[in-house]
Amino acid sequence: MRTFLPFRIDTVKEAKDFLTELHDNNETYHPEDDAHDIDWTTTTVSMEEKDRLNELMRNIYDLPCNKDKYPDLEFDPCDFLMELVRRDNPELFKIDEE
Repeated sequence: MRTFLPFRIDTVKEAKDFLTELHDNNETYHPEDDAHDIDWTTTTVSMEEKDRLNELMRNIYDLPCNKDKYPDLEFDPCDFLMELVRRDNPELFKIDEE
């Protein structure tokens, strides 16, 4: 795995940095999924890294701004990852104006 896996994620900035690195390294997956259930085709991920990914995603969902707010999160990692995809692939979100 190319993405650095921090010990913890405690702030929205740390979450954004981590998710951006996952995106930039083509190692993203749906944040609500278990990393052990992902068919990792772009990278090799060890069992320990999958455990760590699951813990880091739990940290993001447990950020103080998100605590007890699911599904109405203040910082939604799914939305943030979609913003990154839109940023890098605007053609995927173009509406055909014929």
